[in-house]
Formats: sequence, structure tokens, C-alpha cells
Amino acid sequence: MRWAATVSHKQVLEKLVAYLREEVPMVRQFDVRSAGVDASGLVLEVPLAINFNDKRSAFAGTLASLCTLSGWAMTSLICEATGLKADIAAIHSEITYARPCTEEKVRATCGWPADATAAAFTTALASQGRAELSLSARVLSRDKVAVRFSGNYIARML
Repeated sequence: MRWAATVSHKQVLEKLVAYLREEVPMVRQFDVRSAGVDASGLVLEVPLAINFNDKRSAFAGTLASLCTLSGWAMTSLICEATGLKADIAAIHSEITYARPCTEEKVRATCGWPADATAAAFTTALASQGRAELSLSARVLSRDKVAVRFSGNYIARML
């Protein structure tokens, strides 16, 4: 299966963000929103106006959370797209802050995994009831990479 954006992916992402806004207070506090799904991956965003630090650039905690959530949403989206109902958690992450983020809307993009990676993940999840997926996300500011993120997510069948 070639992973690409579809109307249903956009609807699923909006549903996932609504779920997070309902169940995770921090997501409401940061005002995390779906910014869409496209060929490069899925995008979550927050307004800088309520997520800045003392230098008036994006708060590092918000950036880490936004990237982590984008990976959780991607893992969830892949499970939903293949009809697998799973409980998903982040189990490891690494982040690099390369430059300040000063965009009005701070956006984290989690890239689609390679086809073989997604297939191995969904096959293991379906057959073993548990699987791990490694994903990457990034945040751009002024058209340059400001944040690089890699995270591992575990999914367990419900």
C-alpha cells in the first residue's frame, strides 16, 4: 500500500485531534489543531501566541509535545487505515532544536513511513497483537528546519 493523503485520512486526523483535545488537558491548553494530511505526512499545529518562551519563540516543551503527538497521530492513522484498533504510546524519543521557531502557527509534520515499514508494523500488530513503529517529525521556521524529532511508538491490539 502506498501511503498518501486521502479525504478519509484528513477526517481520521480531525477525529484523533478531537479525541486528544477531549482526553488530554495539555492538548487543549496548547490549542493543538489538525493542519491537514498531504503527500509529506500529517501536520499538527499550535498558535505561537500562547506557546512562547521568554524570548518570544516557541516553547521547547510545546515543540516536543507537538512532535510526539504528531507521531502518535501517524501511528493511529495507520492503524485506523488498516482497520486495526490499538492502544498507542510513545516509548522513546530524541529531539534536536536547531533554531528558534517564530512562525505565527507552529507546525509539526510527521512523515509517512516507508511502505515496507508500515506493512511490517501492521502485519506484526495483526499477528502478534503488538508492534513498534519508528517515525520522524520536523518543525520548520522561516523555511528552515528548526526541530528534528524521532520517536518510537508501541501499539497493542485492543
